[in-house]
Amino acid sequence: MKTLFISDLDGTLLTAHENISEYSLKNLNRLIDDGMVFTYATARSLNSAAKACWGLRQNYPVILYNGAVIMEAWNGNKLYTNPFNKGQLRYLKSLFEQYDVWPLAYSFNGSREKVSWVKGKETQGVLRYLSRRKGDCRLNPIRKREDVAEDEIFYFTCIGKKENLEGVHKGVEQSLDMRCIFEQEKYQTDYWCEIMPTTTSKGTAAKVLKDILKADRLVVFGDGINDKELFFAADESYAVKNAEEELKKISTAEIGYSEEDSVVKFLQNNIKKYL
Repeated sequence: MKTLFISDLDGTLLTAHENISEYSLKNLNRLIDDGMVFTYATARSLNSAAKACWGLRQNYPVILYNGAVIMEAWNGNKLYTNPFNKGQLRYLKSLFEQYDVWPLAYSFNGSREKVSWVKGKETQGVLRYLSRRKGDCRLNPIRKREDVAEDEIFYFTCIGKKENLEGVHKGVEQSLDMRCIFEQEKYQTDYWCEIMPTTTSKGTAAKVLKDILKADRLVVFGDGINDKELFFAADESYAVKNAEEELKKISTAEIGYSEEDSVVKFLQNNIKKYL
């Protein structure tokens, strides 16, 4: 049987320094060179994930934006995306205006990927996000929300204080065809409110990728609430010890902490049974 292994990045494969440890990188690349089919599923963009995974053999497509996009990491070729429809975008625009929220909008215009925001409306969290991405060719400051109306928008991220984003979060949760991941940023005090169609998830994208690669079995690793659908889609799912308790409850088993290279150690110790 052909097994596809998919790991979350932050809090699972990555260290607190937002990289793959030297030990994990060396041994993971060795396993990949020996034929293991391995990739990742992350909330990050391709640019951000590539920096965090610098040096990793990326021989297979990667899942980005919590499952909104599947791309070939080596050339940026888009294999799958799940954009909002016009009705969803109208509803979100009304929510953003009602609660005075100015999100980052992720979209494609043809083959060009864009991250757009209304200049002058940035929160401190958005400014921090942008400061870490200077020179990123996706960045697209705009004058008004409507400037991206012709784009294929697939994701919104609102960054700010919890109390300022709760109204948008509740409004999205009350809709029938959209969902929101509302969590505190791992390395900051800000909250992120990430909005997508309900049909967008790491689990949905993992199934698509499993079909693309003609894999027979799916084994996954994660730590956060945004990994729940990935765990439900998998044949086997492993939660790191620092994972959310809710995720541990639905996992096949619990492994060590992310800081202990637990994903790679699990693979080293168990790879033979998957061959």
